[in-house]
Amino acid sequence: MFSSGDDIEMYPGAQDHARAVDDVMRFIVWADIILFVIVVGAMFWFVYKYHKKRHPHAVSVHGNVTLEVIWTVVPVLLVLYMFYLGWSNYINTRFVPENSMPVKVIARQWSWSFQYATGKQSDTLYVPQGRPIKCLLTSVDVIHGFYIPQLREKLDAIPGRVRYLVLYPEQLGTYEITCSQYCGLNHALMETRMVVLPQDKFEKWLGNAPAKQQVIDATAGQ
Repeated sequence: MFSSGDDIEMYPGAQDHARAVDDVMRFIVWADIILFVIVVGAMFWFVYKYHKKRHPHAVSVHGNVTLEVIWTVVPVLLVLYMFYLGWSNYINTRFVPENSMPVKVIARQWSWSFQYATGKQSDTLYVPQGRPIKCLLTSVDVIHGFYIPQLREKLDAIPGRVRYLVLYPEQLGTYEITCSQYCGLNHALMETRMVVLPQDKFEKWLGNAPAKQQVIDATAGQ
C-alpha cells in the first residue's frame, strides 16, 4: 500500500462518495448480522421447543397468514431500500462539475498511462487538490479495472470505448491505483499511484509539458 502525506489511513474515506459507500456497506453488514441472529435464534428455539422428548408425536402445523406476509414483505422492503441506497449513490457519481479537469486514462497489459490536455503524459496520475477530475478511461487490449481503494472508486476500462469516472481529490497525499480485473500473466503488477498536489505545485509539474497541446474531448465517456 502506498503511503499518504497527510497521515491518511489505509481506507480513510477521502471524499463524500467514499463515506457514502462506507455507510451503505455498514448498513448491509448490520442488516445481515441482525437477520442471521434472528434466523439462527429461531432455528435453535424450534429445535428446543419441538424436540422429540418434548413432542414425541408429530402434530400437523397449519400456515399462519400474518407470519407469511411479514417474512415476505420485510425482506422485499429491505432489499428495495438497499437498492435505493446503492442507486442514489451511483447517480451522484455520474454528475460532472463544470470546472472538472479531463485526463485520459489508457490501460494496457500491464501498465497505466495518463494524458493531459497540454500534451503531458505520465505513468503516474498527478492531480491538483480540490479540483474535480474527469477520467476518460479506455483500454488498448483487454478489459482492465481502474480501481482506487482509498476513494472507493472503480470502473472498467473497455477496448474500443471511452468511459468516464469523476474523482474529487480532497486530501493531499499518494493513493494506490490497481487493476481490479484479471487481465493476464502480470495482472498483480499492474499498479501505479495518484498523487494529489497543491494547485501551485501541480501547475509547476504540468508546466513541463510539450509546447503542442493535445485536444481531449471532455464530453466523451459513457
